[in-house]
This record gives sequence, structure tokens and C-alpha cells, in this order.
Amino acid sequence: MPAALTTIKILGLIGAASYALARLTVLLGVISWHRAIVIAVPQDRMPAMPRGFTVREVDAAELARWTIDVTPEQQAARFVQGITCLGAFNRDAILTGVVWVTATGCSEGDVALLTNPAADGAWDTGMWIHPEHRLGRTFQALWAGVGAWLGARGLNASYSAIADYNINSLRSHRRLGMVRVSKITALRIGRWQWIAAGSQPWRMVRPGNRIEWQVLPIAAGTPIALAPSLAG
Repeated sequence: MPAALTTIKILGLIGAASYALARLTVLLGVISWHRAIVIAVPQDRMPAMPRGFTVREVDAAELARWTIDVTPEQQAARFVQGITCLGAFNRDAILTGVVWVTATGCSEGDVALLTNPAADGAWDTGMWIHPEHRLGRTFQALWAGVGAWLGARGLNASYSAIADYNINSLRSHRRLGMVRVSKITALRIGRWQWIAAGSQPWRMVRPGNRIEWQVLPIAAGTPIALAPSLAG
């Protein structure tokens, strides 16, 4: 089967088109395209901590001793916003992965959007697992750590935005009982952006500015029905 038809079969027509457009804009450089599903994972569906792992908060000084997928500049920007880094450590005290969470508004990346998580939860800005540990239990440990972090604060869910063509992430979140609560679409041309978040219509964002957006609570979400080839 040709590669294009395989992609459409896995992602669906809309997801495949979004993926193709995102790839094209990367090549063009001055343009970027983002289309993401905003999902929520209930705290009571998060797993127990696997034996031999510990997940705890990691500050900027400690994180600087490790190499992760986020640059030092990006790390500093996240810490300034009050975003918490949770690190998973194995029995040898090696950092095998991190996840970033916050219960307050945050803005990052290429989209000029200040996202406020719903009152019942926190916003997950990204998870990373060291390549050597991706077949182990770090994924389970990180989600267990998120569950404990949420529980200690009386929060019920973790929210995040996932690109509509990110198959692996959608699969892993689906196994945790995710529901869809909204979507974000953003187009950047040069320094100008046009953003549609949730039910809001497209809005133009001037250079240096950003718009604020409130995420809906998990109770307003609906289960995501994935194509059979994606749901496995």
C-alpha cells in the first residue's frame, strides 16, 4: 500500500491532512501550523507507582545535571512560569524521564496562547522518557507521579494538548481513559498568528501579544473514538 494511503488509514483524512500541512510549514520556515486535541485524563485512572521507582519534584539546579529533550532556555522559561518538573528515578537514582505540570496558566512554544487549566485539574506541558528506558516502566512511574501530585492538591484530572496526528501519544492517553474536552488550531505567518481555541472563533494575534483561554472541565468531555488501526 502506498505510504500516503497508509497514513490516511491510520490517521483518518483530517489527521493525515493536518500532518502533511504541519510537515510542509516546517519546511517553509516562516509559516507554522498546529492542530491539537485537548484531552483530560482522570486522576483515578492513573496507575500505581511501579516497584523500584520514585517520582518527585526536580528544581532547576538539579535538572541542569541531566540531559533531557528541553533546552536550558526552555527549562528556565517553564520554571519562571511556575511549571513543576516531576522526575522519575529508578533504583539506581538515574533520571529516566520527566513530566511538566502546572495548576496555573502557562504559555509555551510557538502558539501565542495563555492556557488556563480547568479548576478541577492541572495542565501537562509535556512528558519525556530517556530512549534507553522507553520499553521499561518509566511511563507508568511518571503517570503515577502525576496522579499523586494531583491528589495532594485535590485535583481530578490532567489536561494536555496533543497533535491530532500524534498516534503514539493518543494511544497511550486512550489507555488511561482520556476524554476530549476541546481543540486548538493555530496558524503563524511570520510574526502574526491566527488562533481558534475551543468554541472561540479565529482571532488574530499581533506580534508580541497572546490571547487567554480557559479549558473546559473534564465533566464536559466526551470519549474519543479512534479508528481501529489507531486504537490498538
